[in-house]
Amino acid sequence: NQRLQEMLQTMCRARGAELCPTDDRYCIDNGAMIAQAGWEMLRAGQVTELSQSGITQRYRTDEVEVTWRD
Repeated sequence: NQRLQEMLQTMCRARGAELCPTDDRYCIDNGAMIAQAGWEMLRAGQVTELSQSGITQRYRTDEVEVTWRD
């Protein structure tokens, strides 16, 4: 989604981050993007116990607490 990428680019610039959009072949699969975020969290040692996990259907991208990078 071009508009979403524009919004993400704005958020990244404001936070000194680089946007690395996923290859179009995988953009139809949100699972691939969720898995990548999970991998980055795991690499940083951030683990959420299953009993503490949950689903927020309307979670805003700009409200995600990123703890796996400086």
